[in-house]
Amino acid sequence: MLVLTRKAPTRKIILLLILSLFLGACATRPSLDDPLALAEYKQKNDPLEPFNRVIFKINTFGDKLILRPMVKIYNKAMPKPIRNGVTNFLKNLMEPWVFINKLLQGKPKEAERTLARFLANTTVGIGGLFDPATKMGYEAHDEDFGQTLATWGMGEGIYIMLPFFGPSSPRDFLGKGIDFLAEPTGYGISELDIGKDFFLGFNLSTYIRFGTEVFDFRARNDGVFDELYKSPDAYSLARSAYRQLRNFEISDGKTTESEEEEDLFDDELDEALDQK
Repeated sequence: MLVLTRKAPTRKIILLLILSLFLGACATRPSLDDPLALAEYKQKNDPLEPFNRVIFKINTFGDKLILRPMVKIYNKAMPKPIRNGVTNFLKNLMEPWVFINKLLQGKPKEAERTLARFLANTTVGIGGLFDPATKMGYEAHDEDFGQTLATWGMGEGIYIMLPFFGPSSPRDFLGKGIDFLAEPTGYGISELDIGKDFFLGFNLSTYIRFGTEVFDFRARNDGVFDELYKSPDAYSLARSAYRQLRNFEISDGKTTESEEEEDLFDDELDEALDQK
């Protein structure tokens, strides 16, 4: 039963505007008379490209205006050992969720190694600030619920550009939602009730944790973003790189990136190796 309130008409208007914007921003599907254009259209799998490009421009503007200057100051002023400690700590918080996803993907041996990594870094590594597990042979692997859904056979779906979150797909968007709600460490942090019901029903601690993860990711990949912004078509390169990266993660490294995408990540990869 639909209960109408004063807010209901406003919500309906907003929903209609969003739907009309999506429908009006769909890329036109080429006709069958142009097989090359049709093949390219299917390969990109980006029917919302006009709308996605608008979101990409908004995200890029916000990043250059806010995050990028903050990251530049942070990377320059903060010693590398401290930055590495922050990264290690945040990654260690995610290890229980990586462990669960490996089990869900049918990788019990890898899950066992992830558990050993978590225990080593939590104890010897002083709560995850240091990473002795890597030197012990327990290397880090990223596993999220989007990868688990892919392992279960769920298709990627169309390419979508999300406000603030960036490149995604329906499968990864669903996976991120499960990650956010079900990830055990994050759930435990939210249960601390720091700033209870701060916004949209979530506690302040949840936003602090999420914001810290976003900032750390942006700081670690600052070189990648700099190279991306130099591209004559940053949107297309970001789309291609995102898909290559996700395929690489889902297949456990059994796919390879194109030469252009390898060039994009070479500098950042060298820096990451230097940190170990």
